[in-house]
Amino acid sequence: MIIDNLRDKQIDWFKGLIQGKWRSQESKEFHAKLSKLTQEEKQVVADVLEKILEKSMHDFLFAIQESNDLDSGLKVFMDGENVAELSDVLHGEIFTEDGWIERFSRHKSVYENKDTNWIKKLFS
Repeated sequence: MIIDNLRDKQIDWFKGLIQGKWRSQESKEFHAKLSKLTQEEKQVVADVLEKILEKSMHDFLFAIQESNDLDSGLKVFMDGENVAELSDVLHGEIFTEDGWIERFSRHKSVYENKDTNWIKKLFS
């Protein structure tokens, strides 16, 4: 759920945005601005997006873990189990070779396999 809703949906939206798929006025304006960037600048935007998504998920999961450890505030249950109690380091679950991104994401990175050709294809 975390990977799908906090990461993959945002990557799908971003890819649709740079491909000009979205019809809202705001999306059209973003697409027009992104289309003017160089390939290197577009790559930087993709890199920043990926880092923001990772940091946001990390900080959200850390807040859940910390609330549980301090026994106050936010508690999250999935299928009747406290998710923070299922992991020693909940906020670290997204990283590593066998982490949630690797196991559950449709997008291993914003730019698949860190191949810079993906961005050329999206903007061509």
